[in-house]
Amino acid sequence: MTSSFDRAQFLRAAGAVTVLAATGQSMAQGAYPSSWPAETLRQLRHPSLKDRVVLITGGSRGFGWFIAEELLLGGAKVALTGRGQAALDKVAADIEVRHGKGRCLTVAGDVSRQPDCARMVEATLRGFGRIDVLVNNAGRSPQDFTRSGGAGGRPVPFYETPDEALHTIVDTNLKGVWYMSKAAAPHMVKRGFGKIISVSTSASNMVRAGNPIYGPAKAALEAMTRVWAQELKGSGVDANIVLPGGAADTSFISQDVAPGAVGERARNGRLLPGDVIVPPAVWLCTDATNGVTGVRAVGRNWDKSASSADEAFRKCLDPHVEVPQIM
Repeated sequence: MTSSFDRAQFLRAAGAVTVLAATGQSMAQGAYPSSWPAETLRQLRHPSLKDRVVLITGGSRGFGWFIAEELLLGGAKVALTGRGQAALDKVAADIEVRHGKGRCLTVAGDVSRQPDCARMVEATLRGFGRIDVLVNNAGRSPQDFTRSGGAGGRPVPFYETPDEALHTIVDTNLKGVWYMSKAAAPHMVKRGFGKIISVSTSASNMVRAGNPIYGPAKAALEAMTRVWAQELKGSGVDANIVLPGGAADTSFISQDVAPGAVGERARNGRLLPGDVIVPPAVWLCTDATNGVTGVRAVGRNWDKSASSADEAFRKCLDPHVEVPQIM
């Protein structure tokens, strides 16, 4: 298997279509190399990924698309959700050309709406017959509501933050995970197998000034996942957290924070590569991690020099704290 992505695919995944339009760059300029060595990607191709059904929210770009792409290369089937039908249609058409028919289905919907979440789960069950893995990736960025004036501006305190930001971010990043997981979990428990993987953020970002909603919402997500891991123990269903380990080069990070073409900003070292989250996310989808639950896997800590994916995965896990300290 090659270790490179088509440049157009990479930039679309990173959310760079608007950047390309503004700069006049072509959408077909050769290959964009993956940030991961070919050996790392080879190790991720676990036999259990063959025909594994993975439902990924926010799957038409960014982390969701990168995870989906690697899962497809490993033989999995993916159900991708997003708020934009047009973007999903383009992704589905691309996947059909490169991976064949019957490997992908798409469902437009908003995870902040409980009826949409139930419909997306049901559509996946109708299309593929089961859900083996749910990846809660969809999220809203605090930069959608910032008034700080860019990277050099002052942080906006909570008392100046619009209530719209509270509702939108909490509804998507926390309640959306609740709705999706609550809809999918009963099917997993009934089958005696399943994996719920939710995308979080760095601990420092949870308590950073100027980030009064996004960070605390992710902290609540992690606490919620720890509770689920305990409640699901013995059911065959695992619940885990995966995160990049820093700001990564996708459209989630605005030009105010890190200017430059999306998909290329990791080159100067300011951002992590856009696909930094892929190895631990994909490995958590495999049978190699069955029974691993309540863990926190950090993408940037994946050991490229490890002799096996399992060894690399173990090294990217944060130490388990039985009772986390508050404040």
